[in-house]
Amino acid sequence: MLLDNDKFLTKMAKAFEESRTSNSVYLTMKRHDYSTKKIRAAEQEKDMDLDEQSKEYPTLIRLQAGTKTKYTTLVQPQDLERFMVQYTNIIKISMDALKKKERKKAAKAKKATA
Repeated sequence: MLLDNDKFLTKMAKAFEESRTSNSVYLTMKRHDYSTKKIRAAEQEKDMDLDEQSKEYPTLIRLQAGTKTKYTTLVQPQDLERFMVQYTNIIKISMDALKKKERKKAAKAKKATA
């Protein structure tokens, strides 16, 4: 489902909250060039011009939470900086649910006491 940027960020925050109890959240980000697979295959055979390399493309961001929840947004180049600030803030806030890595010394101490 294609959403505008603000709604996507809201849905992303909600998906991270729900993922604390169940589900995983997968985020994908790539350049969007409006071409289909058939056209892309034909273009790959040709050499890219310098003009095409300097062209700015929108960014396609996808979110998948669980098996049925899928959201997509298209971020225009002029809005990318503002979007990324909000995007990274949501990710930073959601990272507190991660499990801390066990250190080797702590693991050895646990084995010695066991």
